[in-house]
Amino acid sequence: MTGRDGTPVVIPPAGTDDNPHAHLDAVVAAEVGWGNRIERDWYVIDWHFGYWDLVLARPFHIAELRETFAFPESVVLTATGPRPGQKPSLFLGDSRFVSITSPLPKDWPYGEGEVGL
Repeated sequence: MTGRDGTPVVIPPAGTDDNPHAHLDAVVAAEVGWGNRIERDWYVIDWHFGYWDLVLARPFHIAELRETFAFPESVVLTATGPRPGQKPSLFLGDSRFVSITSPLPKDWPYGEGEVGL
């Protein structure tokens, strides 16, 4: 899914007013193409603020994401450990509260925090 010249696909810094997750749809398509599946399609987490999320069934393909896409500074990947009522997860999201959530791999060696893309 790299560009025609073999360079990474550039992800815009944000979606549009009509489609807040438009900039991350290519990431979802790539993940599905790599064998992941959508557990819960785009939905609004908080109707007051418009936070959007999509949940993947399996962990992100981090190496493939790094090879395939060029992410702007506004889009980051973050790992979180277990919390009350929340499983350990990876979140790929932007500063406008649009994110994709996946499980944290069982053999995750890096702890919590931002994961370089």
